[in-house]
Amino acid sequence: MHEPEHRPAPPRSGGLAPSTIARRGLLALPMLGLPVLGMPALVRAQPAWPSRPITLIVPYPPGGSTDNVARPVAPRLGELLGQTVLIENRGGAGGSIGAAAVAQAKPDGYTLLVWPTAILTISPHMMRLPYDPQRDFTPVGLLAMSDAVVAMHPRVPVRDIRGLVDYARANPGALRFSSAGNGTITQMTGEIFADAAGIRLEHVPYRGSAPALTALLAGDVELQFDPIAMPAVKDGRIIGLATTGETRSPELPGLPTLREAGFYGEGGLSFHALAGPAGLPAEVIARLVAALEQVLVMPEVVRTMAPVGLRPQPESGETFARRIERDRAIFGDAVRRTGARVE
Repeated sequence: MHEPEHRPAPPRSGGLAPSTIARRGLLALPMLGLPVLGMPALVRAQPAWPSRPITLIVPYPPGGSTDNVARPVAPRLGELLGQTVLIENRGGAGGSIGAAAVAQAKPDGYTLLVWPTAILTISPHMMRLPYDPQRDFTPVGLLAMSDAVVAMHPRVPVRDIRGLVDYARANPGALRFSSAGNGTITQMTGEIFADAAGIRLEHVPYRGSAPALTALLAGDVELQFDPIAMPAVKDGRIIGLATTGETRSPELPGLPTLREAGFYGEGGLSFHALAGPAGLPAEVIARLVAALEQVLVMPEVVRTMAPVGLRPQPESGETFARRIERDRAIFGDAVRRTGARVE
């Protein structure tokens, strides 16, 4: 399931060197009636951010939890900032292709990343990445927390989490779970659960949560640990066994949490956030944070996210930075403890 790395093409040879072009441009200024000393004024005259559309890169295909966060946020963010906010789905390689595109972008605030927990806290412990998760991004702020549901195909002859554990122990290797890809929270939730329960589950990675859910509905796998499965659980197409938050989900209040049932152990919580390339200007961060604080409490945003297990939650600054560092350590330990690997 590895994806090829996409690297920018090398510059073509030939033509004038950049330094030569710059020198000729400077020499031409007096001819145009512009003194060379006027250049700093020209730089200062750049329009305030944002002066053109902003692109939010979602590093997974449409229909997954990260996409479900970006869709209601983007238009409201655009209204507050006075510019169109576009969504570009760039999936593959557990989200690292889209993340790399943002890491390599110009830090001007026009290319941003909507990222799930995994991008900066899990993938670094499991995969060789085309970016440095600690140095190549500027975390802006939290967007939403997510409560995944442990969803099971109806053909498995159990109806609660304890029954699932007993069935897995009696039938080692019989249960497979789908995930949104290698190194994602949807993989690690399954790995941490299996380790805490002392059972064996086979991981089957897909190119996003939506195709992973399709596989579960078709019976190609038996389990999924993902917020995206909530609507299918609620309408009875698949069976819900537990949820993964710290408290019971308001969407499925009859299901225990894995922590409550004693089958999760030490693991970080699933969240979705916004980041830009390293070096994002402070004034851009400040405007984004201020706008997000308004967007994430809008009733229509809360209402849109709720059915798919998402809870808008603004958080930024040092509090958010500490969350990232804490979860990076927690998941690093979980990867080592469970032996989780890229399939």
